[in-house]
Amino acid sequence: MSLRAVVFDLDGTLGDTLPLCTESFRRVAQEYTGVRLSDEDVVCHYGLSESGVIARLTGLDVTDPKLPLARFVEIYQELHPSWAPAPFEGSRELLDALCDAGLRIALITGKEDHSAISTLAFFGLKHYFDYCGYGDPHINCKHLRLLELMELWDMRPDELIYVGDAPSDIDCCRLAGVAIISAAWSPTCQGEAGECIAKNPDYRISDIKQLLPLLQSL
Repeated sequence: MSLRAVVFDLDGTLGDTLPLCTESFRRVAQEYTGVRLSDEDVVCHYGLSESGVIARLTGLDVTDPKLPLARFVEIYQELHPSWAPAPFEGSRELLDALCDAGLRIALITGKEDHSAISTLAFFGLKHYFDYCGYGDPHINCKHLRLLELMELWDMRPDELIYVGDAPSDIDCCRLAGVAIISAAWSPTCQGEAGECIAKNPDYRISDIKQLLPLLQSL
């Protein structure tokens, strides 16, 4: 593999932010509907962007002006310091090393720009990324973002690799023809370990400190 770029997921890959997301969705849905949802009630809609998840949880259309997206962002930013105070240990050093090696770095996430940029800024990671691709309220669109990125950067599928924690990340990489490193270091991904392994990702590692040596070997 003649690697030229590394593409990262955000939630569960660069930081343990999935509990923050789930709690923020739960609180905004409860404010709107009066019903406190379980983790499973929320997580089953992941893959859609925030507008899509909130629409599913509230019964509103994504285009409805009453959709409490702005309130979600407020809650998300309020909870961030206590629920996700820092990126995974070693993230900054990893990104520094990739920059020093001359690799381009991108972010492709299911999040919308407001929350993704909030997290990158809060973690102090925003400046590392040459490209950020965001989610869609109707579908998991990461494969489309990968195709857009390859066209934008004039790269072949074998010149970049994706790092993500979810089983759906493996599916999206297959659709785009891009290799994936299945990130298994987040506490929240352990419940999906069997599904990820069954999908036979190109690589799977359980410690973020193993990622740089692996990338250097490609």
